[in-house]
Amino acid sequence: MSPAPIRDEQLSSTEAQADPETPAPSRTRDLMSVAAGAVATIAARTLGFGVLGFVLGTAAFFVERATGVLTHPWEPWRYLVYVLLLAYMAAGVVGLGGAGMWRGIGRVAMDLVEKHQLSQQLVDRVMDRAAVLAAGEATPEVFHRPLPIQKLRELIHQASGADPESEETEKKLRRLSGAIIRRVRRGVAGIIEARLDDIIGEQERDASTVELTLGRLRELAGEQLDERVMDALDGARNKQALLWAALFVGTVALPPLVLTLLR
Repeated sequence: MSPAPIRDEQLSSTEAQADPETPAPSRTRDLMSVAAGAVATIAARTLGFGVLGFVLGTAAFFVERATGVLTHPWEPWRYLVYVLLLAYMAAGVVGLGGAGMWRGIGRVAMDLVEKHQLSQQLVDRVMDRAAVLAAGEATPEVFHRPLPIQKLRELIHQASGADPESEETEKKLRRLSGAIIRRVRRGVAGIIEARLDDIIGEQERDASTVELTLGRLRELAGEQLDERVMDALDGARNKQALLWAALFVGTVALPPLVLTLLR
C-alpha cells in the first residue's frame, strides 16, 4: 500500500484541527436556540428574585415597625414612616431582582461553556486569528512554528480583540438576545485572554521557555480550560449578586440606625 494516502489523510486531519469551526449556518442556528433560552432563563430569575425581594421588603418594614426600631417622637412621623415601606419594597425588587438577573446571566454563560463548548470555540478563533496575524494564513506549519514569547503574547492580545465574524452572526439575533449573547461572549473571551496570558507567563517562568508554538499554547489552554472558565464565571456572578443584594440589606438597615441616632 502506498504511504501517500496516509500522509494526505494525516495532513487533512491536521488541517481539520487547525480549522475546527462550525459552519456559519449551523453556528447561527445554535446561537438562536441558545439566545431564546437565555432570555427565558434571565427573565425567570429576575422576576423570581424580584418577587422575593418585594415580599422580604414588606416583611422587613412590618417587623422593624413592630419591634419599635422605626419609632420617633416627632408626631408627623407616625404617617411618614410608611414612605419607608415603599422604599423597602422598591429596594427588594431592584436589589434582589438585580441579583437574580446576574445569577441568570451567569447561568447562561456557564451553560454556553459547559454544553456548547464556547470556551474551546473562542480559543480556536483566537489561535486561527493569531496564525493569520503571524503569517497571513492559518496553516498547520504556522501552528508548529516556534515564536518568541513576547511576540506570541502580542499576537494573542491582538487576536483576542473584536471578532467581526462573530459580531455579524450575532446581528442576526433579536436585539435583546443578541445583546445577552454578546455580553456573555465578551465576558468569556476576557477570561480566556487572561488565561492564555497566564499560561505564557507560566511557561516563561517555570520552564525558562523563550519560544512557544501556537499549537502548544492551544494544547496547554485545553487542559482544565472549561473548569477554570466555569470557576471564574461562578465567582463573577456571585460577586455581582452579592453587590445587588447588599443594596437591599443596606436600605432596610440604614433607617433604624439613623432613627436610633436621632432619638
